[in-house]
Amino acid sequence: MNYLIGFKKIHLVIKSLLCFFILICISNTSIAQDTGIVRVVVLSQDDGNAIIGANAVLYSPDIESPEIISAGATDLDGLHQFQRVPAGEYRLVISYVGHQTYTRYINIEPDDRLVLQLSLAIDTEMFDEIIVEGERITTTGRAGLRNITGENLTRIPTPGAGGDLISFIQSSPGVVSSGDRGGDLFIRGGTPDQNYVQVDNLQIIKPFHISNLYSAFPAETIQSVDMYAGGFGSKYMGAVSAVVDVRLRPGSKRAHSGSASISPYLGSLSLEGPLNENQSFILMGRKSTIEQFSQMYLSDEINLDFYDITGRYSIQGDNMNCNVTGIGTQDRGRINPDREVDLTWSNFVLGARCLGYNEMFSHPIEFTVGYTSYNNSESDAVQTFRSSGIRQFYMKLDLKDELFSIPFEYGLGVNFRSYQTELSERFSEFESFERDVPIVSVYGSLEWDVSDKLTIQPGLGSQFTLDTDPTLEPRVRMSFMPDGTPNREFSAALGRYTQVLNGITDERDAGTVFSVLLPTSRRGATVTRPLTTSIHSILGYSEQLGNAVRLNIEGYYMWHRYIPVSKWNPDARIEIETAEANADAYGFDVNMEYSSRTFYLSAGYSWAKVEYSAASGDLGAWIEGDLFSYSPPHDQRHSVNLLGSGSFWGFTTSARWEIGTGRPYTRIYGFDLSLLVPRENPITDPGTARTIFTEPYGDRLPVYHRLDVSVERSFQVSERISVDTQIGAINMYDRNNIFYFDVNALQRIDQNPLLPYLSIQTNFN
Repeated sequence: MNYLIGFKKIHLVIKSLLCFFILICISNTSIAQDTGIVRVVVLSQDDGNAIIGANAVLYSPDIESPEIISAGATDLDGLHQFQRVPAGEYRLVISYVGHQTYTRYINIEPDDRLVLQLSLAIDTEMFDEIIVEGERITTTGRAGLRNITGENLTRIPTPGAGGDLISFIQSSPGVVSSGDRGGDLFIRGGTPDQNYVQVDNLQIIKPFHISNLYSAFPAETIQSVDMYAGGFGSKYMGAVSAVVDVRLRPGSKRAHSGSASISPYLGSLSLEGPLNENQSFILMGRKSTIEQFSQMYLSDEINLDFYDITGRYSIQGDNMNCNVTGIGTQDRGRINPDREVDLTWSNFVLGARCLGYNEMFSHPIEFTVGYTSYNNSESDAVQTFRSSGIRQFYMKLDLKDELFSIPFEYGLGVNFRSYQTELSERFSEFESFERDVPIVSVYGSLEWDVSDKLTIQPGLGSQFTLDTDPTLEPRVRMSFMPDGTPNREFSAALGRYTQVLNGITDERDAGTVFSVLLPTSRRGATVTRPLTTSIHSILGYSEQLGNAVRLNIEGYYMWHRYIPVSKWNPDARIEIETAEANADAYGFDVNMEYSSRTFYLSAGYSWAKVEYSAASGDLGAWIEGDLFSYSPPHDQRHSVNLLGSGSFWGFTTSARWEIGTGRPYTRIYGFDLSLLVPRENPITDPGTARTIFTEPYGDRLPVYHRLDVSVERSFQVSERISVDTQIGAINMYDRNNIFYFDVNALQRIDQNPLLPYLSIQTNFN
């Protein structure tokens, strides 16, 4: 009966939303019949793909004294739409640095909807004196947002050809990693399960590899990344901490090319090219070589192994473009090399995203359908102790329109998610289970240009399952530019966030990253939990200093509620029981970047504090007082990241230095044997081993710092073959940085020592 009621709720909401969408579309077609729409899709003749950030300007036809009627920049699909253009004749001008300017005269009739697809030719002239900074506007304001390109990733020293997304993210202020193993990222106080990662609109659960040097996103495949360290808009539902939105680049539609590389850490193969004039593909596979090469020059073997495979098919039509994306990953290894426990996790993602901009549509329509599966487990050489994963099939519809002449985005998502968990005695609070949970989410947001200086983006989202009532998640982002340009900008974000997925991890044990994935509330189970909820508040300031320097300052305060945390029990048992904690995370980041043709420098500083509080009786019996507050193991008070890269005499050098203050850990007071008298006899029974701890997370580990360097050089072997070589080192001055202390084995586990490398990549064009 409960299932029937739940499905009726979902059916009613979907019907209501469809009616709402139809009314919006009908109202839109009845407005301003004396105006028209001009939709421009800009491609590059060089590779046939969309140009992002091209300037599109609609002038009056008078060449001597032209008047700008409307202007904007193309988006990630190379698309820009001129809305509500009065009937008449106009001059359309499209320009982009490095390409020839395109000019065309067009005539707009009342109620016209023109779709123009055009290609810009490469301009062979050199612009030595011109410095251009492209602004890709994807949302309102910079608060919490970091735009990342493939070029950014190549600036980070990485032991392998190209770069990787996780290396760059870890250099961003406010981001704390689990160490040099584990693949977990903590962003502004949030936990890994509170982050949402998507690629081409498809969710991927844990794309970061066990080595923490690589992810499923190498620089060669990335077009752009938007990383929100909080404050994200209503389009992103289902996360309470951070969002990483990845867009892969399409393969070239003009020529085939490929590459092959090898290093002591990674081997890779890639291939891309056209299938016909409008279709292309890109395919890349990578496999770790750490286990094999570490035996050659290190005293201890590094037990880490992983691979990833990425494929993308793209088609560019006259009135639409589509891409089909597939990703598979597999990770296996040990965080503690001496512990006979292998950690594994795997991802599989397959889906399609299509954007339609036919003349029959008043606005572009985006549709996504996909499938995602993820599983993680712990095992030894004989058996798997425990495993947990999810499978999900989902559909998304994202639309654009106008509401009272204000751009309006709205969408609907339906997710059919299945949980599967098999547990041993370690998670005694939870039983093995399988659970199917349909999830419905909706959102809507406006982008209101109050003036040339002030833009406000209010939004509202909601999500619910069969077990939960609809959530109410209002959000707003704001941007104020005092001089009317992005050179100086104040930005802010405020919002409420909830999620219906929890990852339960034994945070007391840094030697494991195994996580039980479960819906927040499980009908019929002995354990039911409220939805994890957060409130984000962010204030930011950004300024362009001259042509080459950019300064960003942000302050934030985040309230997290109903977070499941591990209880502390002095008995030496291998089990997890959880309590509910509330968390306050606050701090500020400062980042300054200098960029010129030959040199790049970035300096970032972060001060942060994360404080959890929970009822003392829930956390542990030996803690006094009604409420106990503590800093969790991902609380890092101070961190500094310095990054530099430059090109000199044909060489490209990169260096990254980071330092961070120690993170909390729990000190051992001692050990004893516990006897349950009178049931156990002190003379004949040995008792149960027990670890006696001091106050949970009452001490901190030593300061951590590390220097990574690399030097690259390219050689042109022939007209179609080139070779890229790279030498470098991780932890250049071989510092002994502690990873964690195994309290049961009384063993210190260090992070990686000095790891030199030489990589070679051959490119075929």
